[in-house]
Amino acid sequence: MIQVDWQEMGAEAVHRLQEMLRFDTTNPPGGELELVRHLAAEAEREGLAIQVFEPTEARGNLVVRLKGDGSERPILFLSHLDVVPAEPDKWTHPPFGGTVADGFVWGRGAIDSKLTGAVQMQVILMCKRLGLPLKRDLVLVAAADEERGGTWGVQWLVEQQGEIFDAEYGINEAGGFALMVDGKPLYTCQVAEKGSAPVDLVGKGRPGHSSVPHGDNAIFALAEALQALGKGQMAHRVVPSVRAFFEGAAEAMDRPEVADLLREVLNPQRCEAALEALPVGEATRLMFAAMVRNTCAPTVLDGGLKRNVIPSEVRAQLSGRPLPGVEEAAFLEEVRNLAGETARPELVEPFRSGVAFAHKTPLFEAIRDSMARFDSDGVVVPYMQTGGTDGRFLKDLDMQIYGFIPMRYESGMDFFDLCHGHDERVSVDNVQFAVQVLFDVICRLNRIPYSEACAC
Repeated sequence: MIQVDWQEMGAEAVHRLQEMLRFDTTNPPGGELELVRHLAAEAEREGLAIQVFEPTEARGNLVVRLKGDGSERPILFLSHLDVVPAEPDKWTHPPFGGTVADGFVWGRGAIDSKLTGAVQMQVILMCKRLGLPLKRDLVLVAAADEERGGTWGVQWLVEQQGEIFDAEYGINEAGGFALMVDGKPLYTCQVAEKGSAPVDLVGKGRPGHSSVPHGDNAIFALAEALQALGKGQMAHRVVPSVRAFFEGAAEAMDRPEVADLLREVLNPQRCEAALEALPVGEATRLMFAAMVRNTCAPTVLDGGLKRNVIPSEVRAQLSGRPLPGVEEAAFLEEVRNLAGETARPELVEPFRSGVAFAHKTPLFEAIRDSMARFDSDGVVVPYMQTGGTDGRFLKDLDMQIYGFIPMRYESGMDFFDLCHGHDERVSVDNVQFAVQVLFDVICRLNRIPYSEACAC
């Protein structure tokens, strides 16, 4: 029987996360290589097999492998080491300080996704130190460049070192956080994600001198189209993973009226009223709304030559997020119909539809059973991420990959407000919780029993 000091293991994972946060891997430019070498040195000291890949200057990817007996296919741990930019003057604690304060670890990447790598490394180290009789190799990939498209990260690894990803199951970022619906914690197991449609909305008009204004101004044309886009919504669509989420959430509810509201989100005639009535926070309500439709949000305005010149063309950059199964032509037509006739949409980078993996698997069952052990009130539900992850590069491989780094719900700590937001942080307790649950999942997938003394 296995005995584990969970406080010690949690503290070790917290310390590793602090160290990782102190490496500024803002992308661009990324610069993950120094952090890769730091983590590789830790893994080597523990006797683990490591590979470091440097696809271009200062960019780095780490692969760590713990061998099993080979009787079953490996399990992949996937995370990324780059982070989005931060605005230090708007943070309570420095974004690259790795500060522990008020029971939280603060820093850019504390959730997205250095947390994932820190927890996964802890679990691999525990399996190595305990000498567990693994049936499956454990393979950790801590990659570069996820926040800028994966060119020097997972995409490069798949193209150049594809054998790394020979695994039956994968555990990635972007799921595991608990949503609170009517007092019931719903743990999200991310089994699908939206795609990407980088669209420019282009307004055209007649150029001229600003001292002689006229109505055929490209800025007016674009503004009218953006106003139409802001007032409307794309069509209601329900993909299988989203149906499974709302039906699973409904089954978990104690109050029948709340269960009915969750099911009504799947009904195009009742969706908006149901979303308004659901007892959830505003961030969760917005996420639910984005799960049942394609979205296309304006994020950047670009145009004009000089203050005294009326431009002939201006652009708004839109971040399109198509659902799994949606094709390019249909998506662009939907944007065109919503924006109207005054500006036209142009796809400026390759279109990528959403990705979905099967959610009825032994991996999902292991996650569900582990969560039942550590949070008897919580329920695991399949979930579609409204953004994207590196999992998309693995969609054509013989693998089921889920986003799952479990975090208990904490009041005022909305997952999507923290990701890419100011004061990104994770509680020390949730780091330990994630280590416990993920270790339990790995034991179940390898059919390794261990003592109830391991429980939190």
